[in-house]
Amino acid sequence: MEISQHPYAEFLRTEMMPNIWCSGCRIGRIKNAFIEAIQHLGYDPDTCAVVSGIGCSSRITGYLNLDTIHATHGRAIPTALGVKLANPDLKVTVMGGDGDILGIGGNHFLALGRHGHDLNVFCMNNYGYSMTGFQHGPTTPLGARTITTMGGSPYAPVNPVAIALAAGYTFVARSTSSHPYHLMDCMISAMKNRGPSFVEILVPCMLFERRNKIKSLEALFLNKAKIKETLSEEDVDQNDFTKEISLGIFRDTPVREKPQLSLVKSAKKKAVKTYRVNFRSRASGIKYIQIRMEGTGGQGIVQGGKTLIHAAMNMDPKLNSTLTKRYGPEMKGGSCVTDVLLSAQPIDYPFVEVPDLLLMMSDIVTKERGGAVIINDKGTIVADESMVDLSLLDGLPSTVKVFGVPATQIARDNFRVVVANNVMMGFVCKTTSIIEKNCIKAAILKSAPPGTEEMNLAAFEKGYEFGKP
Repeated sequence: MEISQHPYAEFLRTEMMPNIWCSGCRIGRIKNAFIEAIQHLGYDPDTCAVVSGIGCSSRITGYLNLDTIHATHGRAIPTALGVKLANPDLKVTVMGGDGDILGIGGNHFLALGRHGHDLNVFCMNNYGYSMTGFQHGPTTPLGARTITTMGGSPYAPVNPVAIALAAGYTFVARSTSSHPYHLMDCMISAMKNRGPSFVEILVPCMLFERRNKIKSLEALFLNKAKIKETLSEEDVDQNDFTKEISLGIFRDTPVREKPQLSLVKSAKKKAVKTYRVNFRSRASGIKYIQIRMEGTGGQGIVQGGKTLIHAAMNMDPKLNSTLTKRYGPEMKGGSCVTDVLLSAQPIDYPFVEVPDLLLMMSDIVTKERGGAVIINDKGTIVADESMVDLSLLDGLPSTVKVFGVPATQIARDNFRVVVANNVMMGFVCKTTSIIEKNCIKAAILKSAPPGTEEMNLAAFEKGYEFGKP
């Protein structure tokens, strides 16, 4: 029978040939076994996707005429997961080396087994990082010489099969590049299995052989490997090519049902009360105003700034606005400042230099400045009398309006201290009239944690009632 083209031609990017692998490398044989597995299963090439990372083994994606991605080092599995989630109908396979999958990408390898997504992971184990001259890797045998362990590796190697079994992969197998038909059977079974599937493929590396004076790893694989129909726990650890290598399928189960928590009994949820505040947007007449809220981390300083800016947008959606926040690495208990700018024109500089309205929830920021209070000569200050030493405000110009409200004390006596910022919002709304009441209440509802809406609105009303008539 005359053959018009190579049987793998449909699956190869011939324009990428010749490949970069060393003479005698068996990664090309693994590539061929994968192609034959796809052909055996009758998969449409357009439904197959392959993702790899970095390394000799990961170069497979460059030669497969499929939808492939050459991802960054160690990130093949999360990249493949993104492909699978975007199109669940695709048969997605990760192909890479032990360094890429088990070393750099080890955490992703563990997570895939635990999460149970339907991906195939074919890991070519050549005992090190070959592309960079053969460095020590996670599977490098104890005592093996590499360019980073010249005197022999002092570390015990990881066992890929044992890790996959412990991580929860639903299919786990071990084969070698020296047993192509067995390898193809393992790949076929893995691709048919639902859930995360893993095949460890032992493959010789010429650099490893040369550095460790081994004539032929392939000969050792053929001599020491035993294909077994049934495998025991002892077979999991039989992966030393100098002794015995157990090949076969260690697990082949359908994807498991996710267990349900049984320690906590589900209770009927109470009907959630819905709150709604209607407001009407209008032209605010605001040309430019600088607002600063300052205090101690934990007082809701940032949240207060967000409430103000959302309220302003509720009132006048055409306003331009910015919010910046500043606090130390330990926000809880430390000084905290939130600046809000409202402008009819585009804002070029987002920071408040001299506020027109200063809301002081505590005096920690002022004391850090040596007692200096920064405020516009015709500005307004609203201070929490419960937390601010009002004597700090004595030397201000008479043109500055100063109001005091015991916001924290009101919150502590009637609600919880955490809503003191909304007591302050209510007082500011009544005394300054910058932003309409319902616009602020709607902004508070937007940011209030579920279940606290009533308390936050009541705190606002308390502050509003405390304000001047």
